[in-house]
Amino acid sequence: MKWYPVELHTHTEHSDGDFTPTQLVQAAKARGFAGVALTDHNTKSGATEFNAAIEKSGLTGVHGIEWTTYWGHMLVLGEYTYTDWRGVTPDMIDEAIKRIHDHCGLVGIAHPFALSNPVNTGYHWEFQIADWQAVDFLEVWSRDNAPCKVQSLRAIELWEQLLNRGCHITATSGRDWHREDTRSYAHTYVGIEDELNEQNVLQAIRDSRICLAAGPLLTMQAETAQGPVYPGQQTESGNVTLKLCMDDQTMPHDWDRTAIIPEKIVLVQNGEVIETLPVCAEQTVTVRTQKGWLRADLIGRYFGREEQRIALTNPIWTA
Repeated sequence: MKWYPVELHTHTEHSDGDFTPTQLVQAAKARGFAGVALTDHNTKSGATEFNAAIEKSGLTGVHGIEWTTYWGHMLVLGEYTYTDWRGVTPDMIDEAIKRIHDHCGLVGIAHPFALSNPVNTGYHWEFQIADWQAVDFLEVWSRDNAPCKVQSLRAIELWEQLLNRGCHITATSGRDWHREDTRSYAHTYVGIEDELNEQNVLQAIRDSRICLAAGPLLTMQAETAQGPVYPGQQTESGNVTLKLCMDDQTMPHDWDRTAIIPEKIVLVQNGEVIETLPVCAEQTVTVRTQKGWLRADLIGRYFGREEQRIALTNPIWTA
């Protein structure tokens, strides 16, 4: 499995960003991303220029849009047509998600606990979802300094509540990229075994083969007699042998090694820490698990703040 950094939440001058689509792609390449999505607010008008820039860059492009409404923002990726957001009231969101899925698109909730009225109308998620299983991904980290934000803690709490209910929802990070700046951001890594292309990126999101990192990348797999089991997949509960790898050479131009210091790895089972491990490049550990889900978090110092979550995996499910 190879892990690629792909930014899934961006904006250009076709909505409220400063980039042209070409400049967005150039900035993504300069930062070290392997792929980038275009998700302007309520428009796909930048797609033609974006496609041309992607072709020249060698990056992988993902086509999308950010539904921008009075009741929340929703990222729609890979939909081959357009589902109109106008007229969709809070109690109609499940029907809209079904239409997007019928068009092969993915849906994700953007910055669900961001400040809303009167600061930013519609930023806070207020749509009334009846079937959370239909949501493909949830942006648990958003914008700059994501590990430290109260909004991030609330989003991860919501995500864990949904996991505990058996909902297979993928956690992602969103730069919500409008312009270049010098602030600190987290990254979404997609795990792909074959060719890096748009369809495989979308499938990785569907399957939860995603890890998030605000500094070093932490990955996890379970070692079984049938082969490795990756985040989003399932293995038997009981004694589970895990292989954990930490890569501090990833995205070398996009995080501060003097300010982001990993200190320990914790294993989280159904929302509770069950094991604390030292930081090292690679290690194998066997843990006793229950039915539910299991993930790994990298804990450390983040710009002077102690005990911050600076990387996490999506969970492996234990039956």
